[in-house]
Amino acid sequence: MSFVKKFGAIYKTDLKLLRRDPMLVYSVAMTLVLLLIVRYFRDRVGVYYPLLALLVLVFIPMIFGMLPGFMMADEKEEKTVQALQVIPISSETFLAYRLTWASIATAILVAISPKILDIEIPRKGLLAIIAFFLFEAWTYGLMIASLSESRMQALTVGKVLGWLLFLPPAIKLIVVWRNLSTDWSEFTAFLPTYWAYKLFEGIPKADYNSFLPGLAVHAVWLFVFVWLFKRRVL
Repeated sequence: MSFVKKFGAIYKTDLKLLRRDPMLVYSVAMTLVLLLIVRYFRDRVGVYYPLLALLVLVFIPMIFGMLPGFMMADEKEEKTVQALQVIPISSETFLAYRLTWASIATAILVAISPKILDIEIPRKGLLAIIAFFLFEAWTYGLMIASLSESRMQALTVGKVLGWLLFLPPAIKLIVVWRNLSTDWSEFTAFLPTYWAYKLFEGIPKADYNSFLPGLAVHAVWLFVFVWLFKRRVL
């Protein structure tokens, strides 16, 4: 079987799933709507705008990680993932296909987000954010696929993980808003999104000291769920 035919078989499955559940496509459009809503309220939220901007940016890897995650959960429920074993491709190649288009979409939307939100992010900072968000999109998709056996389970897992990954910037927003003496968000440093916030906070000061430790945290999460996915799904 040729390379094109191998991926054509998987591609047909993807189109079938997207046609059956247009909510997955609508969720992408909703991300753009959220960016525009936050931009509209920029002058009204004042100093809280950077944190609100980050909160909505965190949605991007969540949404685009959710799409392949739900697709793979559907395939597990319908037992079509077993049929993929007939196609002579490695598990690594299958994962690369599943996550490549989500990665491209994440990178493009994050790249244009500063224009939509009307915020200044230097090129180096934008590339660093994209790197973090690519890891997060991959991890989020693998979380849903690995921990779910059906579409209903995937929805539940997605909600729980979404709230969990939302915690660091949300707690930081409360700390700034209430002017608390203790930065309680530091207790969420084991989560990838904590380091996305730290990086976002340091970019205006050209401080990228959080990039390497943040990259390490992202890599650990990704490694764990790649291993779990290969063990439980493929």
